Amino acid sequence: MMDNGQSTRQYLVNIHKWRSTLALIACSVTLICSVSAIIATIARNIGNGETLSSVFMYFTTLSNMLTTLASSFIFPYAVNGIRKKRFVMPKWLYMVHYSGAICTTLVFIFAMVFILPYNRQFAIGGSNFYLHVICPIEVLISFELIEATYKYSKKDIMICLVPFLIYSIVYIVMVVFVGEANGGWPDIYMVCTFVPVYVSFPAMWVLAAAVALGIKKLSNVLNRKREAQLVSFWKEDADPVEINIEVYGLGRFYGLHGDKNDLSVPLDILESVSKRYRLDADKLYNVYVKGLLHGIKEREQNSRLS
Repeated sequence: MMDNGQSTRQYLVNIHKWRSTLALIACSVTLICSVSAIIATIARNIGNGETLSSVFMYFTTLSNMLTTLASSFIFPYAVNGIRKKRFVMPKWLYMVHYSGAICTTLVFIFAMVFILPYNRQFAIGGSNFYLHVICPIEVLISFELIEATYKYSKKDIMICLVPFLIYSIVYIVMVVFVGEANGGWPDIYMVCTFVPVYVSFPAMWVLAAAVALGIKKLSNVLNRKREAQLVSFWKEDADPVEINIEVYGLGRFYGLHGDKNDLSVPLDILESVSKRYRLDADKLYNVYVKGLLHGIKEREQNSRLS
């Protein structure tokens, strides 16, 4: 089924192990960067005589908290994927991860566009270069490296923008309606300094939506290229019997080596094979399950013999 002589079963097992390893590395680096960013913000604020609670005034801190949360949850799924040779994670976690990537990218844009022209030190001076530039870029790269089997919809984009929208509303209230003189926040992102609030904030929301859409499109492009690379390993004229043998073998492999209490059917793989060779997906599903059950039975027999 594959031009280089390697079985599809072996290739699919290896590629899922690679996806899990890549996800583990990406979320580990994100965890290190995000936690470091939070600590650096706290240390800077305390050094400037601010209270500990003042860290929640900064979108930088909140964005890194969100990415820390996402990476913390991805970590066990990646470890589990390496163990089971199949990387999957739930829809809600894709959403949290996507939202974190949007927020940290906005941190970078705001620092470069709104702050840098008027306050270079606050934008990229000292630890802020790490907080506003290095960390957001790393988070975006890590997000795009983790392959997403889930396809984001327009509704998902709006949901993932909620953290930014909430912060922006709080920012308006604390900066414009309360004011720094009355215990509110200073206009740290300078979005109300040079243009009226009724201009700057709608512009910010449009920018946030554009960033979310851009990240989604980039993710889709990368995932299509990965899928095309996977398909390129398969023969155009593969025999249906050979395909069924490989699907059966894939099921048998997981039945022999997977956790019996947590076995799953790789619907994404079977759907991809079905579309590639125009085969009935339900039949492939049944072939896989048959191999899975035979693998479990064979493992039980081997266990009794040993």
